[in-house]
Amino acid sequence: MNKRVVIILVLTALLVGGIVSLAHAHERNDGGYFTIVDEQNNPVYYTGRKVQVGDECLTEKNVRYQIVRIEGDIAYAKNIGTVDLKKYSANEPYYRMPLVSRIFGYRLAEAQGTKVAIYHTHTDESYVPTDGTESIKGNGGIFKVGSAFAQGLQKNGIEAVFSEAKHDPHDDMAYERSRRTALDLIKKNQPAAIFDIHRDAVPPKVYSGTINGQQISKVQLVVGKYGPTAKQIEDFALKIKSASDSKYPGLVKGIFFAKGGDYNQDLHPRSMLLEVGAHTNDRTSAEKGVALFADVIPSVIGGGGKPGGTAAAPTPAGDPTGLGNKQTGASGATKSIGWIIGLLVVGGGAFLFLSTGSLKEAGAKIKQFTTREFASFLGPKQKKSENDKDESNDPNKT
Repeated sequence: MNKRVVIILVLTALLVGGIVSLAHAHERNDGGYFTIVDEQNNPVYYTGRKVQVGDECLTEKNVRYQIVRIEGDIAYAKNIGTVDLKKYSANEPYYRMPLVSRIFGYRLAEAQGTKVAIYHTHTDESYVPTDGTESIKGNGGIFKVGSAFAQGLQKNGIEAVFSEAKHDPHDDMAYERSRRTALDLIKKNQPAAIFDIHRDAVPPKVYSGTINGQQISKVQLVVGKYGPTAKQIEDFALKIKSASDSKYPGLVKGIFFAKGGDYNQDLHPRSMLLEVGAHTNDRTSAEKGVALFADVIPSVIGGGGKPGGTAAAPTPAGDPTGLGNKQTGASGATKSIGWIIGLLVVGGGAFLFLSTGSLKEAGAKIKQFTTREFASFLGPKQKKSENDKDESNDPNKT
């Protein structure tokens, strides 16, 4: 095989690998966790998620930090300021959908009949003190936490659409599998918001809390900064924390802003990844914490106010779309086509550079193609006849 072709293939493989790593590197799989420290080396945040330079976090006290370097299990961060959550009050009469969402055909529900969709990307996640293990394939304790969230929403007059579709195994590609479920929930139900419920992997004290005299597990919001709806998802998270701080101070332990994550949040501008406790917390406390969290949601998305609403029947377990492993929806197809076009452009550019030996020669090849080859494809330019010229110059011609 030609050496230049081999080089191009290697470069393309590295590029694709980098893209996949960036978009899907979500969690540690070694049982460890990261401690984020400030400039004085004081711990300010803990997470079982993979971190990278540029990631940010908002603490329970609303101080925002940005990671500047990582050494082992320690992530060093700089203080970038305290966020005033008063400007993120949830008194918004109507949330405007972005153009990209309108193209895909969904809209947010009005105040009456508001729906919230719930699903689990990692359907094995469990709680060791209660479930006996941190992972139960296809039937993790996380399902009971999701159910507690759905019931809490119903008590607040919000219709909860709860999917029990399974997306095992627990790996980074689980988000590709759960994407079908999320899109199906959105298309069929047009929810005002959609939540992907997880649990974290840190020591129990990180999430342990007491609210109104009961032991609960706190919750963490996770925002992917990689997708096109990143700013809207961030604003949604800040609105939620603002409302939670007003109703149940300390319930939301913080917000993690993942520079390289998207978590399928490009599908809906009110899509949120929620982590309820850690595997080291007992599930009962997680269920209590998420039930309190459900009390916060109506003030953020509108609607509610009619306790005793009825939740839709859970989406059947397995593949909710009946499409097997086929990618569903315009958004997934659009993303794939976009990467393919990008790779073709990069690969074509690399081929021209290697085949010509210089940027100047590569540019000349491109110019030749656009001026000659493309022009030939369109057909020869028609020349004006002498009669045409005469007519065009005739001052009496109207």
